[in-house]
Amino acid sequence: MRRLLRTLLLTLSLGGLAPVHADEAESVTLAIQNGIAYLPLLLADEQHLIEEEAARLGLPNLKVKLLNLGSAGMIRDALIAGQVDFGAVGPPTLVNMHDKTRGDIKLVSVIVSLPMTLNTTNDRVKSICQFDTGDKIALPTIKISVQAVTLQMAAKAQCGDPFLLDRLTVSMAHPDGMNALLSGVVSAHFTSPPFAQAEIERGQGKVRPLLDSYSILGDKSTFIVLVGSERFRARNPNLHAAVRSGIQRAKALIAQDKTAAAQLYLRRENSRETLDEVLKQLDSTDLEFGEVPRGIGHYARFMHEVGSVKGRYDWKALSMPELHDQPGS
Repeated sequence: MRRLLRTLLLTLSLGGLAPVHADEAESVTLAIQNGIAYLPLLLADEQHLIEEEAARLGLPNLKVKLLNLGSAGMIRDALIAGQVDFGAVGPPTLVNMHDKTRGDIKLVSVIVSLPMTLNTTNDRVKSICQFDTGDKIALPTIKISVQAVTLQMAAKAQCGDPFLLDRLTVSMAHPDGMNALLSGVVSAHFTSPPFAQAEIERGQGKVRPLLDSYSILGDKSTFIVLVGSERFRARNPNLHAAVRSGIQRAKALIAQDKTAAAQLYLRRENSRETLDEVLKQLDSTDLEFGEVPRGIGHYARFMHEVGSVKGRYDWKALSMPELHDQPGS
């Protein structure tokens, strides 16, 4: 009994930390894409915040790898195959993976809410319903990316057919999609900051926005989430907690010093943007590095209604328990 009491007191003195699992992984790989949305992950990697949190939780030798796979489809395939441990994707890709893995893949942490913009060079098109077989619409991954599903939502609302534009979409990472739009290879690109603004600025008056995601969804919505598996969390509870808390620390650091965060982004992304342009994005009220899931259930309901997934899910069913106390949607 005395030994048990001493153990409990020691645990309390360490801040109630979870017991260290001797067989927890010694390395972790997180997959990302391109753009300002992934700044918290870039900063966490740069300052070794996940490693620091892991050491605090009894895992002093953790190795963290950040891998840019360029698209939601690549991240989905790598995560399901066990080649990466966490992936930063849009809500529809989360819903798709949750459905395919029978609930194993879930939301671990919200990364950012920000608007997406559909830019076009086709001056004949006044609404998305006017795109035809001569048009190509670039987006990161057809059918499952947040851009693809948001475009389906817009097509259903404006044209009466959610899949009307699917045949016109082509998969391209954001930098490739921007170059394709500016060079005339595609006539539209559904993208996010900084690419949406850069296309308009470099398009010499030929590029214009046709719609944005907030107008389609009716409110501010989550753009990127970090996802992972329940099985990984069960085997690696402290590592899982370290990833979450490391990203939360990164978000706080961005808010504390936006200039330093913007400089890090420019260097890590090798971006052609100016510091002022990045700071303008970070100061925008449309961009929020928060923790509240917004609009996740909206995507899940739509995907079930149109037959893209079999199951019916609300945002809590799609999320790890650590997020259930958030006022999500």
